Amino acid sequence: MKLLHLTVSPNLEGSSSRKVAARLLARLADSYPRLEETLLDLSQQPLPHLDELTTSAFLTPVAQRTPAQQQAVQLSDLMVDMLLDCELLLLSSPMWNLGLPSVLKAWFDHITRAGRTFGFTDQGTKVGLVPNKKVYLVVSSGGVFSSGPWAQDDCFTPYVRKALAYIGITDLTVIRVDGTHDPLTRDTALQNALQAVDSLHL
Repeated sequence: MKLLHLTVSPNLEGSSSRKVAARLLARLADSYPRLEETLLDLSQQPLPHLDELTTSAFLTPVAQRTPAQQQAVQLSDLMVDMLLDCELLLLSSPMWNLGLPSVLKAWFDHITRAGRTFGFTDQGTKVGLVPNKKVYLVVSSGGVFSSGPWAQDDCFTPYVRKALAYIGITDLTVIRVDGTHDPLTRDTALQNALQAVDSLHL
């Protein structure tokens, strides 16, 4: 069983999302003794944001790409290949300013590729080309966004859910570390998330 793990938090020691992801990885390793993890730490090795050369390469048939375009698209092709090769995907990230850290958004930009991860039928209907993937999303937030008055402000989980569905992935389990800075929840947020991981049926 191959697992691709994207981790995002720059807080290498104190990150709640990293701690909960580590607990989940331990449980997955117990469930899948031959689990092979490939780690992409986007806080340590951030992906470049798309530029004109790369986007032009996306839109140019492979046989017609210039040498510069061929080089520009290599990293994106690698990200797509890694996604297609895995069976499990683990995303662990903080929510920043209601949404995705830009390094995680950059990953979605690199792997959302016409002809590789999504396509169109002859009738013009869009279809995802990345089926049969199970995704676990660990997201930490300073406020409480799973319920209550701020729930409607969560732009993180709806985006991830839609972006994955766009390429054909709909099997998503969300584990929230909710309210790490809220006075009412900060003392229990991490423990509640760890308990949620322990109760998952893997």
